[in-house]
Amino acid sequence: MAKILLLDDEEQIRRAIELQLKKSGHEVFSCVDGQEGLDMLGGMDFDLIITDLQMPNITGIELLQRLNEKNKLIPTIVLTGFASVESAVEAMKLGAVDYITKPPQLDEITLKVENLLSRQELVEENKRLKRELEDKFQFEGIIGKSPAMLEMFDKLKPLSDDANISILLIGESGTGKELTAKAIHYNSPRKDKPFVAINCGALPEHLLESELFGHEKGAFTDAKELKKGLFETANNGTLFLDEIGSMPIEMQVKLLRAIEEKEIRRVGGTKTIPLNVRFIAASNQNLEKLIDENKFRQDLYYRLAVAMINLPPLRKRNGDVRLLTQYFLEKLNREKEKSVEIESDAINILEKYDWRGNVRELENLIELQVVMAANGKITVSNLPQKIKNNSLNESININSENLNRDLKSATKLLVENFEQEFIKQKLKENNWNISSTAEEIGISRGALHSKIKLYKLN
Repeated sequence: MAKILLLDDEEQIRRAIELQLKKSGHEVFSCVDGQEGLDMLGGMDFDLIITDLQMPNITGIELLQRLNEKNKLIPTIVLTGFASVESAVEAMKLGAVDYITKPPQLDEITLKVENLLSRQELVEENKRLKRELEDKFQFEGIIGKSPAMLEMFDKLKPLSDDANISILLIGESGTGKELTAKAIHYNSPRKDKPFVAINCGALPEHLLESELFGHEKGAFTDAKELKKGLFETANNGTLFLDEIGSMPIEMQVKLLRAIEEKEIRRVGGTKTIPLNVRFIAASNQNLEKLIDENKFRQDLYYRLAVAMINLPPLRKRNGDVRLLTQYFLEKLNREKEKSVEIESDAINILEKYDWRGNVRELENLIELQVVMAANGKITVSNLPQKIKNNSLNESININSENLNRDLKSATKLLVENFEQEFIKQKLKENNWNISSTAEEIGISRGALHSKIKLYKLN
């Protein structure tokens, strides 16, 4: 349903259009002249205006001029007689999107209104999605306040301002290389153009070449029609080459030629296609080592690594585990319509884990915990055993003071440290229930009481 403002001083025509639009489910507000229409526009928002051109007080042309002066752009259809088509053309120049000659055909009005509203809805939806996309990939949207991340942000911002410099992102799997590439693109002068990504290690060579360069009809057995490649799709925008270290050496030669010559030819084609593309590549492999092993071209490396950014692993981002945990928890609660909370002891254990899968591993864990959480809480007992074991290992501290002891006393101290952390964790998992904890760890209640007293586990 749309809110429509209808202006016409001929009551019979105005009434017929109003009834027709209301029958289609729209909300219609009628006026007899332009001044009344302006008064309504001052106090209400409308999705569409239908206005006669010839009206007393203020004409339809004057109405459009006033709206333009106020920068109030509302889709407008004008009604005009056969003798005043020139006025309709003038109205179109002032921003009207269509016109209907009088006497109006009601079916024609319905069709034009519905088509216009559908186009307008599509335009607004595209604008909304574009705003959401740009907001999502602002640098502020990359969660992290650790010194390592702040240092990375300082490097990314000036690189984003340049539309052409090639960038190589180096980092372990799960550190957010594609997210970072999108942030660079959507903060760059190319943000209104396409961002296109391809995983170079996910396709065999013959398919990779066709995906990147496209192919002509009949270029090979299954090429039944012309296909544009990702180079063309990304033209004037950004092409993200993920896992570039997995690209076959023969394809590296073709990629290098495309970058240097700024043009491509489709597979099976003879016509050259000019390119204007910004390249961002990423790898979780040591490319310099691959160069030494003759598995990666040195000239391609230097073409792609004009600027190189190292994405820090999560274990080196001090304080970011807690920040990311809360972020993912809030996000997943919204998506799954839940209100799960996490206990501080559980976060403490997450912070001690080494996160070999990095941010992706943490997000996957939080999603599982939100789905499985009993009583709306993530507790220590809910966490996977490997994460809890890692926390226990972290508690065993071999420092210089311990190394100065003899083996017997050092062993005793380490056993006591481990025993203290182990019992403390098991008590938390059992909500400090003495009987349940004693039974789980295989000692009597009295022995457990003695350990609690010894280690001051209040």
